[in-house]
Amino acid sequence: MLGSILEGLTVLDLGPGTSVSFCSRLLADYGAEVIKVEPPGHGDPLRRSGPFANGDPHLEKSIPFLYLNSNKCSITLDFNTPSGQEVLLKLATQVDVIVEGFKPGFLDSVGLGYHDLEQSNPRIIVTSITPFGQTGPYRHFVSEDIVACAMSGLMHLSGDSDKEPLRNSLNQSDYVGGINAAGATLIALFHRMSMGLGQHVDVSVVECMAAHLVQAASAYTYMGAVRGRQSPQNSGLEEIMPCKDGYCVPSAQGSQPWETVAELVGSDRLNDANFSTAEGRMENSEHLRQILSEELLNWDKKELFHASAERRLLFGMVQDAGDLFECPQLHSRDFYVTMSHPVIGEVTYPGEIVRLSEGSFQAKRAAPLLAEHNVEIYE
Repeated sequence: MLGSILEGLTVLDLGPGTSVSFCSRLLADYGAEVIKVEPPGHGDPLRRSGPFANGDPHLEKSIPFLYLNSNKCSITLDFNTPSGQEVLLKLATQVDVIVEGFKPGFLDSVGLGYHDLEQSNPRIIVTSITPFGQTGPYRHFVSEDIVACAMSGLMHLSGDSDKEPLRNSLNQSDYVGGINAAGATLIALFHRMSMGLGQHVDVSVVECMAAHLVQAASAYTYMGAVRGRQSPQNSGLEEIMPCKDGYCVPSAQGSQPWETVAELVGSDRLNDANFSTAEGRMENSEHLRQILSEELLNWDKKELFHASAERRLLFGMVQDAGDLFECPQLHSRDFYVTMSHPVIGEVTYPGEIVRLSEGSFQAKRAAPLLAEHNVEIYE
């Protein structure tokens, strides 16, 4: 087994933003040496992003920063100044990849754009992650996750048809952009192996999100149909319902007869002949939902999940963060990693999300302190 599949690769993370940090963290997880370049003083804006460990708003205690920047080094550099630009140009001659999230044209304006960098390092790959990409009428627009969800068309499909559109929580578009950028960077590296030249990788977060809407796009392309949000379910099946200690998702899908569902839930009322067929359940949905809403309150969500699996039924449970940390499936795959941080002590968070049989994930170090590696890198 190789020690690390990306060993020998050096990456500069210029920031800012979650997508850039997540992209470079994924590369670091599989062995690349990632150097995070931060502004002097307050560092990357993520260091000021909460929540903070122990509720203390400290530059070294930002939980998002700690997660997104593990396995990296940190240096400080102001490349708005001529001396900083000179230093970054020297660093660029010695690295393989630069990942950045500045507005299109900013790095060009300070002499650090891709065409400037490739003059001294023709093999360099610059991965730029922005809301709308480097070209087009929206290229200079700023954006946040809720805008990306809306502009990509995803929000139009989220929620019930009789209510307003909904957005996903926790800035998922930033992570989708970061994952796609990491994959695109590896493709560019593979291309460099055969051609010997680097290139500029242009990643649009909105386009990454829009690429998920395959069915909606196909319906419009081939039929001129605009798919919308689904009508709310009234039967209680295939929707989230409360149970004793949280929420579950009862289901009648699969190969099992309705009698198996009724036996699992444990109510003779569900043996009503009106519920025995899918058509009957839809026609009597209000009555069915009332029965389910009462009977499911007798179940713990985990007990219901395992009992349904034993009967080969497709029930689900809504897990919270505590459930995830106790999840036997995740623990069996060593999903979580624990590292020691000099300020907050031990930190635990999701680790390996893609598993390779050769060249495995390595949890080498916790997120760096601001400017922790200045001497090491600059000397």
